[in-house]
Amino acid sequence: MSIRKIIHVDMDAFYASVEQRDDPQLRGKPVVVAWRGNRSVVCAASYEARRFGVHSAMAAVRAERLCPEAIFVPPDFSRYRAASQMVREIFQQHTDLIEPLSLDEAYLDVTENKSGLPTATRVAKTIREQIREELRLTASAGVAPNKFLAKIASDWRKPDGLFVIQPQDVDTFLPPLPVGRIPGVGKVTEARLKQLGIQTVGDLQLLELATECVSMNLPEASITARSCRTGRRSPSRPRTHSSATCP
Repeated sequence: MSIRKIIHVDMDAFYASVEQRDDPQLRGKPVVVAWRGNRSVVCAASYEARRFGVHSAMAAVRAERLCPEAIFVPPDFSRYRAASQMVREIFQQHTDLIEPLSLDEAYLDVTENKSGLPTATRVAKTIREQIREELRLTASAGVAPNKFLAKIASDWRKPDGLFVIQPQDVDTFLPPLPVGRIPGVGKVTEARLKQLGIQTVGDLQLLELATECVSMNLPEASITARSCRTGRRSPSRPRTHSSATCP
């Protein structure tokens, strides 16, 4: 079986970045995309706001307490969809195998790319350059032989970064990786894994976790364990995604 070449592209603080791009007065300032109010949650936070601990899915009132100087901007999903479509059009110049996860991230299978570039790394670099030059936005990208690793890689040098996991490096890259770096493993799951003595991906690779995870109501960790042991996830499949809600 030939080695696949997968890119995970993740736009940097997408909604907030669109707002800062379109309104020069917001640039360099802590921007929180959210409605004000006790029931509102943060849709996105600029990196200036994140320095104060503000993050997506946080209650808006808590974000305001953490960062009193934050500028709250009501979400404008029509503009975010339009920007996302422009990003998608850039992707389509390089491959038809696109799997959107949301408006701001997608997997691209560039095992055979349309642009004739010699490597997946070159494709990722070109896509990031196009997004910067054509849309005045930034994106982080991860390149790897499967989706599981590509998503880890895209977060490695965020924001505005690129990280590549070569196939020959997988066996040395994964084992020391803290379980908290695994996509889908949040703080609660990480803590419960640590109760089992699972600190790293290497620990997962050495154990059959299905029974333990089911007994602890951790089916997602069971899936993670299988992914870490095999190093595989299914190839990207083209599909549409119309979600435009706050996380």
